[in-house]
Amino acid sequence: MTPQDSDQKAQQILNAARKVLAQQGYAATTIKQVAAEAGVSRGLLHYYFENKEDMLARVVEASGEATIKLVQMLFEQSQSADDLASGLTGALRNIELVAPDLFPLFFESWSVSRQSPTVAHELKLLFQQSRQAFHDALEEAAARGMIAPAVPLEGLAALLMGILDGLALQRITEPEIADNDAIWTATEAAIRELLSGKK
Repeated sequence: MTPQDSDQKAQQILNAARKVLAQQGYAATTIKQVAAEAGVSRGLLHYYFENKEDMLARVVEASGEATIKLVQMLFEQSQSADDLASGLTGALRNIELVAPDLFPLFFESWSVSRQSPTVAHELKLLFQQSRQAFHDALEEAAARGMIAPAVPLEGLAALLMGILDGLALQRITEPEIADNDAIWTATEAAIRELLSGKK
């Protein structure tokens, strides 16, 4: 097996693990199910991943990379605070179209992290890297004159993540809030005010 084949096989298993974990949750997921979804033997799966905990940790790591790419894309596509507020709110409101597994896996990993130092470490890195990605993107947007926040960027990055994560949890537990225009209008307005420094 070449290094490229090995990388592809690892990615194939990781994709299967993400799908099964997002659909069934950590407790109900088995190595056998992931191997079947990936179309590989359990032995080959264990060659790449030590156990179920290790699989979840690697999925969290990959989810962090996906989150950072999504943040960067939204900032790159925006030309104003209005664009950015609309983009962030729209992405969250329609998260099943943008990254359907992202938040279910995120909240699943938070629960597991309370008993797993391995998963806790990856989740901590995810938060740190995501906040840094937000901070860097905000800094660049401010330098371009696209936004003019009245609060420190480090705090603003954490606050924006808190808004998005909190709404994501509500969105997962109550999918019907995606249709509640009042929630998303208020969210977009609040984010716009934070970004522009204006009421």
